[in-house]
Amino acid sequence: MNIRKRLAIAFLAVLALVGVTACTEDTKKDSAQSTGQQQTEDAFKQQQAAVPYPGAQLKDSLERRNLAERLLRTNQPNKIGYVYLLSFTGSPLGYYTIKGKVSSTDSQMTTSELVITNCYTSSGCNDVTVPAPGDDGSYGTNERGIFFFTTENAMVTTSLEYLYSDQPLPLNVPKLNAK
Repeated sequence: MNIRKRLAIAFLAVLALVGVTACTEDTKKDSAQSTGQQQTEDAFKQQQAAVPYPGAQLKDSLERRNLAERLLRTNQPNKIGYVYLLSFTGSPLGYYTIKGKVSSTDSQMTTSELVITNCYTSSGCNDVTVPAPGDDGSYGTNERGIFFFTTENAMVTTSLEYLYSDQPLPLNVPKLNAK
């Protein structure tokens, strides 16, 4: 992981700690939490001073360009792609021609968490995050994996590792599409 990503992760961790402790009424100045938070903030300041973020020097971002290009390519419902399924040892088993994109079985169209307010007569009210039901109305995670639709409109779900390409690859493996 490069230094910028490490710094960003450390900064987000600091923000999360600040947010958590700022909302707690019983936080003590000398608690282990505040000591740990101060150590994290000090470490981040030292790292930032040693290797500052070069914001003024960045005029363009190849990462953002790549992400935009990937989004534009995969967000086409009639785009033909190729999904090569891999064995547990990494060898290609075969491929599907697909229409659209590969999706995660953990994706859903609604939020995965709800915020509810609990009120107690003696201590007031507080917001609590709770799991929300999935798109099908049930609770819990889905099976691990991906799904996609073949060019023959068959839905395929798998938990095998895979390789996606928007062009055929020179691999000598059988086509798995139904017909």
